[in-house]
Amino acid sequence: MSDTPGAGAVLDDRPELRDATEAVLAVDDERDGWTFDDIPLDSGQFGELVSAGIVEKDGDEYRIADPDAVRAALNGESAVGSDSGHGLALGDALRVNLDVRATGLLVAALAVVFVARTYVIGSIYRGGDIVLSSNDPYYYRYHVEQVAANAGSAADFGALSVLPQALTKGEPLTIATLWWVSSLFGGGKTVIGHVLAWYPVVSALVTSALLYLLAVRVSSDRRVGLASVLFLAFIPGHAFRTSLGFADHHAFDYPWLGLTALALVVALTTATNRTSLRRPQPWIAAVGIGVGTAGQVLAWEAGPLLVLPVSLVVLGQTLLDVSNDRSALVRNAPVLAGVSLGAILAGSVHTITGWQTALVAGAPALLTLGTVVVIATAEVAKRVGGTAKQLAVVNTGLGVVGLLLFRFGFTEQWGTFNRRLDLLFRSDGIAETYGLFSADAFGFLFLLGLTLFLALPAMAWGVDLARNDRSGWLVASSYAWVLFALAVIQVRFVGELAPFLALFASLAFVWVASWVDLARPVLTTGDRDLRDVLVPDTRAAASLFVLFLLFGALGIVQVPVKTSQVLVEDGTYDAATAIEADAAERGLEYPESYVLSRWGQNRVYNYFVNGDSQSYGYARQTYGPFVGATDPDAAYNRISNRAGYVVTTETNIEAPTTMYARLHQHFGSRNGDVDGLAHYRPLFTSEDGSHRAFAVVPGGTIQGTSAPNSTVSVVTTVGVSDREVDYERQTTANRNGNFTVTVANPGTYTVTTDNGSETTVEVTEQMVYGGGNVTVG
Repeated sequence: MSDTPGAGAVLDDRPELRDATEAVLAVDDERDGWTFDDIPLDSGQFGELVSAGIVEKDGDEYRIADPDAVRAALNGESAVGSDSGHGLALGDALRVNLDVRATGLLVAALAVVFVARTYVIGSIYRGGDIVLSSNDPYYYRYHVEQVAANAGSAADFGALSVLPQALTKGEPLTIATLWWVSSLFGGGKTVIGHVLAWYPVVSALVTSALLYLLAVRVSSDRRVGLASVLFLAFIPGHAFRTSLGFADHHAFDYPWLGLTALALVVALTTATNRTSLRRPQPWIAAVGIGVGTAGQVLAWEAGPLLVLPVSLVVLGQTLLDVSNDRSALVRNAPVLAGVSLGAILAGSVHTITGWQTALVAGAPALLTLGTVVVIATAEVAKRVGGTAKQLAVVNTGLGVVGLLLFRFGFTEQWGTFNRRLDLLFRSDGIAETYGLFSADAFGFLFLLGLTLFLALPAMAWGVDLARNDRSGWLVASSYAWVLFALAVIQVRFVGELAPFLALFASLAFVWVASWVDLARPVLTTGDRDLRDVLVPDTRAAASLFVLFLLFGALGIVQVPVKTSQVLVEDGTYDAATAIEADAAERGLEYPESYVLSRWGQNRVYNYFVNGDSQSYGYARQTYGPFVGATDPDAAYNRISNRAGYVVTTETNIEAPTTMYARLHQHFGSRNGDVDGLAHYRPLFTSEDGSHRAFAVVPGGTIQGTSAPNSTVSVVTTVGVSDREVDYERQTTANRNGNFTVTVANPGTYTVTTDNGSETTVEVTEQMVYGGGNVTVG
């Protein structure tokens, strides 16, 4: 690449070079790389073309740096937005001079992404409630609401002081951004609900747009860009994480990742010689690198893993520079500036706000130090005539030395690093922590469809393209392979992998389409004219659609399947609203209104009932032992001072004496020889019986007299969600004939003894909720 947009100025200043330039351009149009012997010029003229930046070296051959710009200069035209050989200029990448047809197709592709993420709107907006998907989004919703309640305005950043350490060392930028955006629109709970519901969709659209620019920039082929967006639309692992309502932290990570990758490509493909460093494009890209890397580490404590590809890019680029006898400092100067800016931003924010640990916030600084060392080593290797293989060996040795220095010189930081590494390789029953190919995970086919099979060969192809001095493919390949390795360890990284997988899948798709004569060959080189999208005839369009379905059908089917799995079930939402109504009627507030449930739904229930969805720790520790307990008194004593409600859902517990069987299967009523329960008033049951909710109550006590040692039964009919169920308890009179029995439901009870006597007694709600008693007869 060269500074060829200045070709017009060069030829204006030195018109004697026009004939020489035309002669070289003619050769360049015929050949993909040529030598000095192939052109009809003397060495003096040729040297002037090289020094002017019109011709550049490409390995052992030469080429016109930017044929379009040179052609325009020869014709007396302006080559606005033209840039270097390897990809498009920054202006072209952002398409300042947008092609109407290409823009329309991009908008259509983004519309597909939008529909694939928002078709579940009816499950998110229910009545007057905004029902976010899954469990963890309510954690973020709770904390954003806490900050908003503490803030006076959008400028009141001091309100962020209410965030607990788990968040300030976890996802501080995520929460801060969601609060700040919400505050711009008023900051109320309803506004916060809207912002959290829609931000994943916005993330999907922004990521898709960045992916399009990245794909076009790398391949010089708009078809690859459009196909990338469409493939991303139907990668299930990305679709459900960016679906409407899934306000987890993952969606916040994706735009930073896309921004950094795109900025890296622009930086490396515009900084090709010292002259090019005087132009704005490389430095604008450097700002993008800095903002992107800082954003990643401040958004999530695992953010340093997402900047790993940057280090791989720098290593690869310096090896290419040495191999091609170029200055590594010139090519990598904008990247160095970018990671340095990222280090300054992340370090400053950490120092001022305390966000993230020093190790996490210092990751960009370590990346900067490593970049300096790698570039310096490459410069030394170039000056002493070292080879790329020798440089690789030296870099490996320096890496080992650096690791040992970190291990034994910074023991405290090493301990923190080691603990974080253990978390990466842990598997504790949470689906996100399983590996991509683990039998316990969702299944890589269900998360990625056939996109992975389509992309993997292209990813190998991308490595080969990168080895041939294609910086754009070096960036894309580095991100794809690093994120693929992380996804193999934990499926939580599938969403980060998805855009790069979509890029390589689209490359393979266009190649297959050209192989079966449905499209022109894919360029991949990034050093020729931008390959536009032609409108195919009806037959070709139908064939392309069928071909896309061949590779994308499984993903298209799995997107609604995976998205439906994170939606809050009707039974969960209906149980929460039933409990909310009871708590409001009784005037209960947290913690008296705490809902005990399976931990994977616990935040949902508690958000709607009492607004405190900060933690599911108690539920995770208590719910399983509670429903599996066989001693009702011990189970009640365990939760009576902590839980106001219990929600049971279907499970595989079968023993009839367990609390699960007594509650979920029999509503606390006696069943056969298994006695009924005294402290759980049923409030709700779903139509299919999958969800049942109970108020934990002291219970009302029925007392009376009967024949000594006689069996006494008390029975009533209880209305639960428009159905009636029998509720029975049984006790035995003592030797004096006295009996007492506690019941969980108000109503008219029929009291029957085994000698056939029968009477009725009324138990009021006040007795049930207050622990009162009533005497029979």
